[in-house]
Amino acid sequence: MGIHYEEYTRASIKAEPLQMWVGKWRIDYLAFAHPGNAHKPPLLVVGGAFQNFTSYKYCVERIYEDFPVILVDLPSLGNNTQIAPDLSMEDLADLLYEFSCRSGLSTVHLMGLSLGSAIASTFAYKYPDATGKLIVAGIVTRPRKSWRMLVDESKRVLGEGRMDEFSQAVVLYLVNYNRIKETGITPTARKLFYRQMKKLSENEQERYVINGSRLLSVEGLLGYPECDTLVTTGEFDSFTLPWENASFAEKCPNAQFVLIKGADHLPQLEKREVSLDLFSTFLRGESIENVEGTRYFRKGESKNLDRRRAERLIPCNSRGYVTSESRIGDQYRFNKPVKVVDINFFGCLIKLDDPGFSMADHARDCTLYLENPELKLDLLVFDYDDQGYLRCLFKHGNIALAEKFTELLKDNQYFLSPKNDGKVHRIYG
Repeated sequence: MGIHYEEYTRASIKAEPLQMWVGKWRIDYLAFAHPGNAHKPPLLVVGGAFQNFTSYKYCVERIYEDFPVILVDLPSLGNNTQIAPDLSMEDLADLLYEFSCRSGLSTVHLMGLSLGSAIASTFAYKYPDATGKLIVAGIVTRPRKSWRMLVDESKRVLGEGRMDEFSQAVVLYLVNYNRIKETGITPTARKLFYRQMKKLSENEQERYVINGSRLLSVEGLLGYPECDTLVTTGEFDSFTLPWENASFAEKCPNAQFVLIKGADHLPQLEKREVSLDLFSTFLRGESIENVEGTRYFRKGESKNLDRRRAERLIPCNSRGYVTSESRIGDQYRFNKPVKVVDINFFGCLIKLDDPGFSMADHARDCTLYLENPELKLDLLVFDYDDQGYLRCLFKHGNIALAEKFTELLKDNQYFLSPKNDGKVHRIYG
């Protein structure tokens, strides 16, 4: 069968999606083409966990000028309600390939955003003869341990039915609150995101867990595509860090890496016009080195990107203590004095006064207490050593408290920028 394109209108993108069944799996899609471009290879767009088709309307409107556009929701992704816990990223890429074959598409361009980036890149690697160009935004080669712990923690909180905490935590993980001024993500947008997550249906909650498990199961990518590839993300992306995206680009022989200035994890929404200029310029085969609002990296240049998500600060009062409610045998609690070596919005490096204490049973339920300023910060301990150093992430689960913490970090009564950066212990969380 051949693909049937519709001419794009603002109303048509809100229409019920078409469906294709591949065995027992359902693929939802909408296909748009201008009559003058319908003969060209289309752009297949694979989005993230809960992005619906209407969120791509501006992307469709821009790309539609040059290429057909097909929006695809694979099982458990986007608005596809089919529960598919057994489908891996590779399985989803295979389904996408089967969709393109059954649609009579010998060659397709691919765009993978956030979670969809791993699926699109796997397609391009496994099926090079069927791939034209590839765009990925928000991709990592191998998820870092601290990132895995955050995803796993969000699944745990959701599983315990703590919907308000879960919803606020997801917003705080995906939106870089340390750079709100630069990204310009409005309070209204953040509030809408929070409400969307808090109102997840049972089906959506189940799909969140499935997609979280898919992410956690990824130890690394199958391989690196050889097609013309654009790798991008926002310069302030704190979820899939710029250097992680750059690492993927460095491993692809024909990839170009571009940061979108002033953007966070979803640049196509936060800096829409810049993102669309970049995408359409790349797809047309033109140079992307000087697209306004972006920073272009030649091969090797991205290796100098800072791995820190924010500057590490020195607390004026570095003394505090860490407690845990974990049970070990008959003992339910410990209380250990610590020194805070450095700190920022995302986490801290602390040192136990009494090294040699094992953190293996306490990694997920520690709390750091500080005085002057008075702070209580829940921790995920993702690394520790015999000398007593603990590398920690903060489990932000309350937006109001996180905003207050952000302001406190700017107050030099309490926190100072290190005079000699070389003397500061860094953690790459």
